[in-house]
Amino acid sequence: MPFEPESNERSKTSEAQERFVLEWGRMSSSWGINRTMAQIHALLLCTGEPTTVEELIDQLHISRGNASMNLRDLIDWGIIRRLRKPGDRKDTYQSDGDILQMFARVVRERKRRELDPTVAAIRECLAMVPEEDQSDEAVRFRSRLTDLLFIFAAIDRVYEEVFSSDESFRQAMALFKESGGASPLGRRG
Repeated sequence: MPFEPESNERSKTSEAQERFVLEWGRMSSSWGINRTMAQIHALLLCTGEPTTVEELIDQLHISRGNASMNLRDLIDWGIIRRLRKPGDRKDTYQSDGDILQMFARVVRERKRRELDPTVAAIRECLAMVPEEDQSDEAVRFRSRLTDLLFIFAAIDRVYEEVFSSDESFRQAMALFKESGGASPLGRRG
């Protein structure tokens, strides 16, 4: 009986980890990120332990192909890494333990994949309407798309100041904390 509190504590931790994995997958899918990819990331993130593909398959009840494809994507995003111990034949996967660095990388990848192509598409659409066309429709169209480009330029400026490198994001977070920003537990400072 002396080990009962420890096993009960592990049970609560496992329960909390499982809930986190499900919630991370749900939240991420509403952002347009593959649910399985998010759940793999959440599991690796919350445990912090190197994990084999087989363990991921067993814990998340996913196919080997689904696991492999999503692990490859997570590696491409730069938020997990593949490890192999010398002499071991199995790869393991581990999430980056630096949450700030991981978050900055996700933001950079989302910008590259989503915002940058959108800005390019808006510019192409603007270029399609000749400047000499001064009809109400053309003027309104150019005005609205120019306003959108202004907003995207503001977002890009914030991105450059805060997210362009891991170090700039770390500095921005330090300034936020110094200015009385909320701590991870919702407390001030």
